[in-house]
Amino acid sequence: MEWARFRCCGRMPHALQDVNTKIYREWLPGNPDYEPAMAADVEWYERGDMDAADYRSEIWLPVRRKESR
Repeated sequence: MEWARFRCCGRMPHALQDVNTKIYREWLPGNPDYEPAMAADVEWYERGDMDAADYRSEIWLPVRRKESR
């Protein structure tokens, strides 16, 4: 299994929600090589002020290569 990492920067929860939406509406449907490996992901949160405009977090999505058809 491999992981696709997506960085988020901005106030919570909006920054994380925006990136999550882009993953499932743009990145996954438009990606010819990868698909989700399971129905769960990992979220990482930096220590600090979650309301700060430069607050950092990440979404880690388990992926696998699509089978050749």
